[in-house]
Amino acid sequence: MEPVSTKKFLRTWLWALTIVSLLAILQTIQRTNELEIALFRSKWIGLVGVFAFTVMVGIWLSFSSFLSYIADWLAKHETQSANGSRFALCVFLLVLPFLAIFLTRLYIFGSILPQTMPILWVFLWMSLVQTFALKQLRKMEWTTAFAIVVLTQGFVYQTWGIFVATSANPFSMGYSEAGRHYYASLFFAEKLYGMQLPLPFLHPSRYLLLSIPFLVDGLPLWLHRFWQAFLWFGLTLGSAYVLARRMKQSAGMTVLVTAWAFLFFLQGAVYYHLHVMVILILAGVSVKHPWRSLMVIVLASLWAGISRVNWFPVPAMLAVAIYVLETPFNARRERSLTFPDAKEDMTLPDAQESASYAGWRYWLTPLIWGICGVAAALVSQFAYIQISGNADAAAFGSSFTSDLIWSRLLPNETFPMGILPGIALVSAPALIALYQMTRGKKNHFHPLRWLALIAMPGVLFVGGAIVSTKIGGGGDLHNMDAYLVMLSVLVISFWANQARSEKDAKPMMGGVGWGVVMAGLLIPLGFAIRHIGFYPSFDEAVAEKEVQALQDALENGGEILFITERQLIAFDYVNGVMLVPEYEQSELMEMAMSRNRAYLEAFYGDLEARRFALIVAEDQKFTTQKTGAFVEENVAWVRFVGAPLLCNYKPVVTLTSNNLQVFEPRPKQVECNDPFAD
Repeated sequence: MEPVSTKKFLRTWLWALTIVSLLAILQTIQRTNELEIALFRSKWIGLVGVFAFTVMVGIWLSFSSFLSYIADWLAKHETQSANGSRFALCVFLLVLPFLAIFLTRLYIFGSILPQTMPILWVFLWMSLVQTFALKQLRKMEWTTAFAIVVLTQGFVYQTWGIFVATSANPFSMGYSEAGRHYYASLFFAEKLYGMQLPLPFLHPSRYLLLSIPFLVDGLPLWLHRFWQAFLWFGLTLGSAYVLARRMKQSAGMTVLVTAWAFLFFLQGAVYYHLHVMVILILAGVSVKHPWRSLMVIVLASLWAGISRVNWFPVPAMLAVAIYVLETPFNARRERSLTFPDAKEDMTLPDAQESASYAGWRYWLTPLIWGICGVAAALVSQFAYIQISGNADAAAFGSSFTSDLIWSRLLPNETFPMGILPGIALVSAPALIALYQMTRGKKNHFHPLRWLALIAMPGVLFVGGAIVSTKIGGGGDLHNMDAYLVMLSVLVISFWANQARSEKDAKPMMGGVGWGVVMAGLLIPLGFAIRHIGFYPSFDEAVAEKEVQALQDALENGGEILFITERQLIAFDYVNGVMLVPEYEQSELMEMAMSRNRAYLEAFYGDLEARRFALIVAEDQKFTTQKTGAFVEENVAWVRFVGAPLLCNYKPVVTLTSNNLQVFEPRPKQVECNDPFAD
């Protein structure tokens, strides 16, 4: 990174503060409109005034000579030695702002102003104080101190958000949240339910990881939630660490890059079961050991085969990216898959090598890696389908028959940021940094290497954008996960000068502007700081009362279908209920969105035959919502699930605290509308 003076650091910080202040004004006005508050007649106008004043002062000070005076004053204090009282003051200035951010978020803004920019505005002021204090303690550069302040606190915020979800609430804390543990329990169905059940067809690798606590009998639901939080934390941190280790830099830089990558991955977020592949590839692939690398690629691809379809080629693509980055096109001493027994010092004759290796031989290794990787993923998926016990193999391809909602690429009610603006914001600092580092260096790499390094993230970007439009998705950036991982590998490789040029020496990449680095620090922090919140509480007495009410309602006997809240059976919150494996909520939702007629007509047949003595499900409606998030999903659910259920069953018990109802058959046959009729 280019050298940064005190004045330049302060000016860049002022620009960031100005931008955040402008956005804070917009979000505050938006919030007053949501709360139907007359802005100019309320105290909110004072907060808007503070943000506006900051904008004016920030712009003026950025171009004022007074900024030089401030920079000189700070430089003068940098040279002062830290005695006991000064040391204590610096520690105080590090800790107090950190607490102030938490307290402001929890007790001042809280649910009144939960938007990101107002609390980020507070953070910027506090971080300046902390940066000055840390600089006094450790005598480091402004940029290094600021990076440590931002990354340390971002890491804390994100970790807090991950582990705060380990509640003992017996009911789901979100849409089918606790139901994920039911799917994990299917790997131990015979032990838990006394029957063999089909394995999950959605995200099998995720549920396989979640199933590990079921190896120990009797563990409570909160511990299973803690395990999932640990997977989020541990596997994401593991990927970040192995990525940083590939830089071969100092221990301090490795820690900083690990923290940055941790925050970068969680912007999407990259789901924890996908990090298994990332860790395998980044830790195990080496251009010096092509056969070992091939085995690692196959292993990671086998995991991809039971994860997500759009991740089938990703392990091989990541490995190929490493190969292209670290292998010059005219390499003279590289080992090849066609010469597995070659010694390190074995070379081809110059004339022959320049004619062959510079052509097809260079791409032979990536080609073999790619073919074997994709083939392994396909074989893995086929094998899993065969052993899963699912009679309807078409369920595994439900994503290919679901509607695509292209409007979710742009700002919308489901994802106000929009997929394209959101991913542009997240990846802009990395892309600009790549441009700055490689500017004027195009001759250091063969054009085909540049083409490959541009094409692979491009393909993953387009694929992720398309998958994000699938009905049921588009609520965040998690479908852009493969693109984000690939981008992180590229930017870290060039940052650490790990990309080898066509010449013998490694190319010294260009410097990255401090403004780009600051943006690359603050944008992931903005995604992390939103997680500051209270531990989710619930009324234990109310929960126990409603579990008992549900238990009492289920005493009538007969088959009882739990469409949702199946964790109540898995963790023995309710007794005497034989699990009905069909028609779980997430499964029904997937089939409704993909319009799986065979599956849904079997469901309708069971409803019309009054197969179930009782059904436990969320509150159902005949009418669909007109506005709000996930409107299309709501329409699909009401049309293909909710309306048919209400036509044949009626609610008899309502648990008010969690929107749960118990339904019993209607007393007589009625004529229900055909959901598939236009």
